[in-house]
Amino acid sequence: MPATLSDVARRAGVSAATASRVLNDRRYVSATARARVEAAARELEYIPNRAARDLSTARTSTVAFLAHHSQYPAGGEGTFGSRVLVGATRALHAAGYDLIHAVVDDDAVRGLARHPSVRAGRSDGVILLGPAIPTDAVFDLHGIARAMVLVDNRVDGLAVDAVLADNQPATDALTEHLVHAHRALRLVCLAGPRHWPSTIERVAGFRAAAARAGLRPTVIHAPETTIRDGSLGAGHLLDDPPDAVVAVNDAMAIGAMHRLAALPRDRRPAVVGFDDIAWAQLTDPPLTTVAINAELMGALAASLLVAAMETGADERREPVTARVPGLLRIRASCGCGHRSAAPSEV
Repeated sequence: MPATLSDVARRAGVSAATASRVLNDRRYVSATARARVEAAARELEYIPNRAARDLSTARTSTVAFLAHHSQYPAGGEGTFGSRVLVGATRALHAAGYDLIHAVVDDDAVRGLARHPSVRAGRSDGVILLGPAIPTDAVFDLHGIARAMVLVDNRVDGLAVDAVLADNQPATDALTEHLVHAHRALRLVCLAGPRHWPSTIERVAGFRAAAARAGLRPTVIHAPETTIRDGSLGAGHLLDDPPDAVVAVNDAMAIGAMHRLAALPRDRRPAVVGFDDIAWAQLTDPPLTTVAINAELMGALAASLLVAAMETGADERREPVTARVPGLLRIRASCGCGHRSAAPSEV
């Protein structure tokens, strides 16, 4: 018969309440008592009853993962958002948490703090994916005292953990490759909304590399960063094509390549992207891009959220911003031919 909490308490010579505090990693237990309870639990091979623990602590051991629909711009396996979800799910399951995944549209975002997945008794914390979730919605959700981590987003003035790609140096290195390896002088960046943090940082990297070369590049902003947005942006370039197009993600790059295929081959600009989604190697030519370990971003977000959920009010810590570096994936779309150069960290 499996050991119970009472069995552990008797073996350790403490009250059931003290044993419970130790096994739930609560404070205000002496080091001696903690050691006795932990030893008793090991000796009895005690397995906690998660349902009972959650009931006694008013916890659900469940996390809500909310993503705006624009995070799935290619609509299929291997997108940035789906890989973040995979990384978060694995890390949360390893920590003993379940996950509710919901994709929200613009209407749902306006009432995000009332979304069923974040109600009390349904989840203990929330991971918010992407910059398309408006700042006021993030503040509203934070206002109902939910543990929260942002992925691919940050909000000034809000003390909340965030996980971001190291956007600026990666885009800087990618643009510098176009300038120095391919003598690209006329550069265009296909970017997302001006207020999105990832767009701001990637455009800054693009501009920095261009400025060092004495160039005056063009930036075209779109309402989202989908294949359609990339195609529409590239449509403005058909009459006078630049030397190279830097798209802020692979979906926009794929859309641009499709639209620019209307040009004769000798007039088509180089096109590069960001994220290294599964489809990047399947384009014609294969897409030069920046690879971001999206699974790691999801796992980091999960770890930060678990730490926030399990930290008491008297143990509050400063918010953490974690950055995941990029790797250049040099393929043929930048003009390097059909070789795939070894990735370089930036």
